[in-house]
Amino acid sequence: MTFSPATEASSRGFAFILGLVFGCASLSMILSRVVLGGILSRADFWPYLAAAYGVVLLIGGAFFVWSIAAVRRTAPPPVVLSRRLRKFFCWIDKKSGWVTVDYDAAQPVSLVSRSYSLAGAATGYVLAVIDIDSSDHRIRSCVPLAQPNRDNRAPEMIWEFIRHYMDGDPKTLPPVDPLPSIDDAAADYVLLDRRLYGGLVDNQHRIKPGAFPVIYVSVVGAIMYWFERAGLWIWRRAPRPDWPSDILADMSVRSPESSFRTRGLTAAERLAYDGNLDYLNRRWLLLGSISTVLVFMMFAVIGIPPWFYYFSG
Repeated sequence: MTFSPATEASSRGFAFILGLVFGCASLSMILSRVVLGGILSRADFWPYLAAAYGVVLLIGGAFFVWSIAAVRRTAPPPVVLSRRLRKFFCWIDKKSGWVTVDYDAAQPVSLVSRSYSLAGAATGYVLAVIDIDSSDHRIRSCVPLAQPNRDNRAPEMIWEFIRHYMDGDPKTLPPVDPLPSIDDAAADYVLLDRRLYGGLVDNQHRIKPGAFPVIYVSVVGAIMYWFERAGLWIWRRAPRPDWPSDILADMSVRSPESSFRTRGLTAAERLAYDGNLDYLNRRWLLLGSISTVLVFMMFAVIGIPPWFYYFSG
């Protein structure tokens, strides 16, 4: 069983876009002074102006480094649960590497996750498993399994699904909703719908009736489009660690009939997976256009006025 990747793709996209925006804005401020202000030929350039603009250049460079690091940093693969080995496998970082948590010894917990972004604040509930040292009750590992969910019952429901999958008859489990691979660029709009809107968009990729779903989809989509789209692009290009040999062996085996089922795709979902669902493409084209204007305005507020300073004077 492979769990959905965490929200790190979103945070990487956020860092990448903001790093480029503010890095370019800082560079634009300096270039305006060099091209129009002629600061390099001024008698007081060294050391006073040089120090001041050096700080601005350093800040801009830090933003560029932040943006590049978002792409170059190793991307952790999703958490995997092996039914055969009865273990969770989770990549922590380069230093710790892969961590395994014994399913039979793990303790499920519900974590409260609060996120803050340009779209506002939200509270979510995350299912995690912890590995506790039996001697001193110290937590050795904590592995989040699912993305934050607004419903506080979600962690318990997911754990019941896992428990039944491991110890019961998986054929009796309800089918799970399909989700395209994050590596499939053609299905980016499907992933954006599922990651940002959840239950506010139905399995035809149409917004559910009501003022709140329409407003939420419009506002959040327009603000978050480029951050999420950049996050998906980065996820496909960032370096990834090698899978453990035990997991590779499990992945090479065809999924048994006793595994859990996945709901079949609707006709609209099949088109959306291939990038051919017209009304979904039109919606995201509109929201993406608004998002482009918003991102450009973040740059323009800082980076463009210095070019008109000397003309206005």
